[in-house]
Amino acid sequence: MNESFWHQCWERNSLGFHQETVHPFLEQYLLPLLNKNETAAQQHVFVPLCGKSLDMVWLAEYMKVTGAELSEIACRDFFSEKDLDYRQKSQLSFNIFSYENVELWQGDFFQLTQQDITKIDWVYDRAALIALPESMQQQYAHHLIRFLSDETTLFLVTLEFPSEEMSGPPFAIFENDVARLFSGCNIECIAERNLEDKVFAQRKFNVSYLKERLYLIKR
Repeated sequence: MNESFWHQCWERNSLGFHQETVHPFLEQYLLPLLNKNETAAQQHVFVPLCGKSLDMVWLAEYMKVTGAELSEIACRDFFSEKDLDYRQKSQLSFNIFSYENVELWQGDFFQLTQQDITKIDWVYDRAALIALPESMQQQYAHHLIRFLSDETTLFLVTLEFPSEEMSGPPFAIFENDVARLFSGCNIECIAERNLEDKVFAQRKFNVSYLKERLYLIKR
């Protein structure tokens, strides 16, 4: 799976992966953690492979949001669909789209470094890791860990289903995969939910079961 696959998805508006609701885990599990911290309004969340996720709108109510996204269409649509008069500038090999406390870096995530982005308190991954084939997952996790300081928490949502019943994307990620990919990190699974209707984003899957898990991961 290469960059052209994702560019074509956006060009054709083939966005079965785009979720049209805010994930309930944010309200249920992230918000209480933010409320425990008096400086939440000054905190910063990084969203890799963000697309035009509505979750970023929710996150922006509580902290600064920086997203990394390959597609220029996705970045423009995120702001234009909300009638926001965004600004645009170039930095190195990235185009940066911004409005108030939201900034989207359009370009190759693997070319982005921790020096490019100010101190990160949270990393939010709802649909980045599961979008990547196994051959790219370790590369992604290795690069993502570079953005984690001792004060950063990765809020990771994974998807589980019998891999032999469906080929991705999205791809199934199990607890042993998380342990392997983030070896050496402190990993805690704090929630799970069964998707009884077998619907994920805009697609219904023909699988025996479909489950999401939520992990908090720290270095």
